[in-house]
Amino acid sequence: MRPWLNRRLLLLLFSLIWLCGVFVLYWYVTHSETDSIRNYTPELLWWTKDMSWNYDETRQCGFSTCRVTNNRQRLKESLVVLFYGSNMKPYDFPMPRSNRHRWALLHEESPRNVPYVPYDEFLQHFNFTSTFSRYSNMPLTTQYLPQASDLTQLDYYTSPQNKQTFEFNKDLASVVFLQSDCNTMSGREDYVRELMKHMKVDSYGSCLHNRDLPESLQKDYLNNLYSPELLRFLAHYKFMIAIENGVCEDYITEKFWRPLIVGVIPIYFGSPSIRDWQPKNKSAIYVDDFPNARALAAFLEQLGDNSTEYFSYLGHKVLRRHTIDNQLLLTQLITRSFSMKSDQQSQDNSLFQRFECFVCRQLHLPHKHRQADKRHYNCPLPPVHAPLEYTSEPQYGADWRSMMSVGRCQAQLLNEFWKTNLTYTEKEFETRLSEMVANGKCD
Repeated sequence: MRPWLNRRLLLLLFSLIWLCGVFVLYWYVTHSETDSIRNYTPELLWWTKDMSWNYDETRQCGFSTCRVTNNRQRLKESLVVLFYGSNMKPYDFPMPRSNRHRWALLHEESPRNVPYVPYDEFLQHFNFTSTFSRYSNMPLTTQYLPQASDLTQLDYYTSPQNKQTFEFNKDLASVVFLQSDCNTMSGREDYVRELMKHMKVDSYGSCLHNRDLPESLQKDYLNNLYSPELLRFLAHYKFMIAIENGVCEDYITEKFWRPLIVGVIPIYFGSPSIRDWQPKNKSAIYVDDFPNARALAAFLEQLGDNSTEYFSYLGHKVLRRHTIDNQLLLTQLITRSFSMKSDQQSQDNSLFQRFECFVCRQLHLPHKHRQADKRHYNCPLPPVHAPLEYTSEPQYGADWRSMMSVGRCQAQLLNEFWKTNLTYTEKEFETRLSEMVANGKCD
């Protein structure tokens, strides 16, 4: 064999040996912790889930198995501590935190109940999150849309010429408002009040109530937001006000999806990135495209009288080809871990159990350090509200601003306590927070 060929073969052989050595070293480093996990059943401890009963189950999550409990006495044995945002208290966290403990946060709501959540000082201490943000580890962005076919099916669709009439009632407005939460960061009721000065709006909830629902719908509609009877009723309107209670990136509730499902055009205000999620490029009317409610009312009056232009917003319903153009939306609906529909189908598919299994599976994968950041729960601060003409801010705007400012101080204080990694009491936390407020650090 030629000498130059021998040298090439030897060089190739040594290169292969070197690459194999690097691969083995990488595999050992990344799998050493995972292998130790596989030798026992890791425990997940719910710290803040509101349970009045003992919760201790073995959860089989595909090929992964974990024990899930709410027994705080098992903190030392647990590998992950789970927190449900709506039930968190700033003075109730497991301190000191062990180096082996990973923290996981589940919070699908806006920050109105936990104003310290949107801040990096708080979020950076969590390893796994499940929130409405697309950047969360287990995103819930589309949880309120049962499935893609709901956007295209015609079960509730009413043609524009048949709208604004419903059985015994022949004089419906073109716009419907259905809300019973009447104090929101987004200034929802303040904006609708201004809109009512310029056009007729049928309001069926307790907020700005001026009309009663049909008797069969009055009993418990808040817990049956997607009931067939309610959807059939709403389909007789041309427009539906869809303003979220708070403004956060990717925070999208049934307020946006429900009118799309029934073939009504949403009048939307909420997530700044909402256009990333609409089924077609022209599926909704956006409040922030208009300087005030007066301008919006004028546009709605013209649109309601122009059938051709009105139809252009209903492409996901009336076009039987290419009904949904949004690939991001379609991909997310295929890959998501949870939707409202799965929760309704089986108790085993509840949001909490899906979150438990998500975290459990992560523990059985090669170890990778994760740290949450602001993208996991991104809400513009100070709170953003709908554009108002007759007042500079919503009725309770100052209260919401103050609450979120105190939330920033809470996040800073939690960060300080957690970095010292010492236990602290409710009294110690509240005393320090009061000092920060008194010294103007929360303004």
